[in-house]
Amino acid sequence: MSDIEKRIVLSAGGTGGHVFPAQALAHELISQGYKVFIFSDGRGQQFKDPSIHMINIASSQLQGSFSKKLKGGLQLIRGVCTALYHLRRIKPHVVLGFGGYASFPTLIASALLRLPTIIHQADAYFGRTNRKLAFLVTRIATSFPHVENIPISCQKKVNFTGLPVRSDIQPAPYISSMENDPFHLLVTGGSQGAKIFGDIIPSAVQLLPLSLQKRLYITQQCRAESLEVTQTLYERTEAHVELMPFLDKMGERYKRAHFIIARAGASSVVETALVGRPALFIPYLHAMDNHQFYNAQEVVNVKGGWLTEEKNFTSDGLAAFLLKLITSHWKLMQAAVNIRTIAIPDAHQRLANLVTLIAD
Repeated sequence: MSDIEKRIVLSAGGTGGHVFPAQALAHELISQGYKVFIFSDGRGQQFKDPSIHMINIASSQLQGSFSKKLKGGLQLIRGVCTALYHLRRIKPHVVLGFGGYASFPTLIASALLRLPTIIHQADAYFGRTNRKLAFLVTRIATSFPHVENIPISCQKKVNFTGLPVRSDIQPAPYISSMENDPFHLLVTGGSQGAKIFGDIIPSAVQLLPLSLQKRLYITQQCRAESLEVTQTLYERTEAHVELMPFLDKMGERYKRAHFIIARAGASSVVETALVGRPALFIPYLHAMDNHQFYNAQEVVNVKGGWLTEEKNFTSDGLAAFLLKLITSHWKLMQAAVNIRTIAIPDAHQRLANLVTLIAD
């Protein structure tokens, strides 16, 4: 291809779970000589990477009252029109959508222009946005080998590539925390943290024996508005605690962790598996189609971690679970080995190869 043809547009929803995989793929494509643009909504701009061209595309969910749906519909039309303008200007060889309602206008515009398109299904349950787009696109890439709810007529379009992750997320050997050694617990809750973690986890730690509390080094993502309350709860314990609204340097934090408590978004599951850390996943109760449950189930199926539904997530239950697990060194080590079996370390290359195949 000539230089003018080496242009790829990636469309991503506005959360880190959508933008980070897009950026990981973008860096791989850039290394192969492509010029890459990421289309996202206003939320996605907070994750802007100076090495990648990023364009704001308006979008909205069609939910709520009639007036809200009408307003959302007008936003979608605006987004499609903006995407049409930029796609005609850029003339990409392939458009790839990473899901989320914010990617919808760009994929619709791409279909109108009859551009080759790929959608990436991050979760183990085929999402509503992608289900609407599945009949219009050229290929469907997936994070997991088994994805529920893909239309039968679209099965031949499916390519299992894995989910690209940030370059600092790398496999790391699991080193057990033996008796009296520090035990590092990493708690993440998605881009905005999880309020329930700030309530339940410190209360559970209070119920642990003091000797075990003193061993705990907890790094926890916490909503900014909940920091003070959560900090107060932890001050009643002997644990060493670091609370932050946003966790940077995740590669280092994953490697240091002996155990992880997290939501079960696709990126969280895939990153945990790639590093090789045992985890307890608490699927977000209100996630659309309960897709986080299906993601966590992929880990449970290989005995690489544990799943507790939010309605069953209590301080008493968590305390009993941690008390038993932290002293079960071999169980943690085996789970760390098992969870790695679902990791795809070269997902960014696999997906880039699919893009190249369609581009050619």
